[in-house]
Amino acid sequence: MRLARIIEFCFAFLVAFVLLSFVSFLSLRPVLDQGLAEARADWSAFLRAVSERNESIPGLVQALRGFEPGHGRLTQKMLEARSISVRTTESDAIVAAVDDTDRFLAQVEKLLQARPQLEQYPPFAAQWKKTVSMTQRISYLRRSHSSSVRSYNRLLKAFPQNLLTTLFGFVPLHEYPVPVGSTLQ
Repeated sequence: MRLARIIEFCFAFLVAFVLLSFVSFLSLRPVLDQGLAEARADWSAFLRAVSERNESIPGLVQALRGFEPGHGRLTQKMLEARSISVRTTESDAIVAAVDDTDRFLAQVEKLLQARPQLEQYPPFAAQWKKTVSMTQRISYLRRSHSSSVRSYNRLLKAFPQNLLTTLFGFVPLHEYPVPVGSTLQ
C-alpha cells in the first residue's frame, strides 16, 4: 500500500513536471522565434556587407598597384581571401576569409601610414575610404550577430524549457566574435 502511494506520487510529480516544462516552452517559443529571426537577419546583413566589400577589393588592389607596383604579394593574398569568401557558403570559411581580408587591410593601413602620399593618390583614396567604411560596417554587423546569438543561446539553456527546445528544432547557433586587435573597426 505504501509502495503504491510512492509510485502514484512519483507518477503525479512526473506528469506535473512534464506539463510545466511544456507550458514553459510554449510561453518561451515566441521569444525563441524572435531571437532566431534576429540572429538570421544579422547574419544576412553581415553577408551582404561582406559581398559589397568584396566587390570593392579589386578596385582597391588596382589603385594600390597603380600607385606603387611593388605590393604584389599583399594584393594577391587580399584577392585570394576575397575569392574564398565569394565562392563558399560555409559560415566558418566566410568568417575566416573576412578575418584574412581584415588582416591584409590592416597591412595596407600600415603602408598608408608609412607612405602618406598614397592617401593623396585619388584612385586609392576613394577606394580606401569606401573599403574602410564597409569594413567598419562588417565589424558592427558581426558584433550585432554575436550579441543576438548569445541572447538566443542563453534562452535555449533555460530549464525546464531546454528539455523541449531541441525537439522543436531550436538548436544553438555559432557565434563569430570580432577578433581582438582588429584595427579598422
